[in-house]
Amino acid sequence: MIFVLIIAMGAYIGYSYAYQPHTAIADMEVAFKGSAEDFLEKIKENAEEWTQGEKVVELTGKITAKDEKGISLNESIYFQLAEGTATDDLAENQKIKIIGRIIGYDDLMEELKLDKAIIVKK
Repeated sequence: MIFVLIIAMGAYIGYSYAYQPHTAIADMEVAFKGSAEDFLEKIKENAEEWTQGEKVVELTGKITAKDEKGISLNESIYFQLAEGTATDDLAENQKIKIIGRIIGYDDLMEELKLDKAIIVKK
C-alpha cells in the first residue's frame, strides 16, 4: 500500500513539473533594452551567453521586412510575433519598439531569431 502511495505521489510531482504553465513574455525580466544595432554588436561578441536560457530583449529599430507571422528589424533580426498579433498596420522603414525571447543566433549569416514577440510601441 505504501509503495502504491509513493508511486502515485511521484507521478503527480512529475506531471506537475512537466506541465507547468509557461511564463508570459511581459512577466519575464528584460536582459537588454536598447537599439537593434547595439544588441547585434553585443551578441556578436558572445552569442552563447545570450542564447542560453530564456533571455528576453527589448529592441528599437526599423522594420525592413514583414510577413503574416513576424517582422525583420534592421535586416538581421527576425521576430516571430505572439499569436494573434497582426502586421497589417505595420510598414517597412517604420521605427518600432518590440520585445521578444531569443531562440537562436546564426553567426555565419549574422541573424538573430526571437519568438513570442510583442509590439511595445509603433
